[in-house]
Amino acid sequence: VKGRVEAVGAGQLLRSRGFKASKVDVAFTSELQRAYETTELALASMAGPDQHTWSSERIRCLAGLNERHYGCLQGVFKDDERLVQTHGAETLRSWRRSLRGKPPPLDESHSYYLPPPAPTTESLLDCQDRVLGAYNDYIAPALFDEEGLPHPPDQRAVVVVAHANT
Repeated sequence: VKGRVEAVGAGQLLRSRGFKASKVDVAFTSELQRAYETTELALASMAGPDQHTWSSERIRCLAGLNERHYGCLQGVFKDDERLVQTHGAETLRSWRRSLRGKPPPLDESHSYYLPPPAPTTESLLDCQDRVLGAYNDYIAPALFDEEGLPHPPDQRAVVVVAHANT
């Protein structure tokens, strides 16, 4: 519920500052359903009473914007005491905060396993590289090169909705 309220609030803030949904050519988000819903709520809130000015067809989901993959720790709460007992506080801190540290990868027996090209674990650097790839391959072209969007490149607006750990 909190994330939905924040999405509506973000849309209202943008609209109050003159950034309306009708100005958005494309909105990018991750492949996760909650991120897609957040994007829809923000755009609807940006539209205010003018709901006809936006369309969910403008939302594009990118794997490159998915949240960071925590390997064998996927699905475990970060404050779970068993994590500290199993791996140690310093190791966990390194995996979460250092640029190159990453948890052990999950394998095919893990319930969150997805086949390649999905990662099996990521460091912050891996995540950064993936997000930069999404920007270079999809977001920048939509801003500068893509044809058929509602506005010309010098008037284009793109919204990116991502996760705190992306």
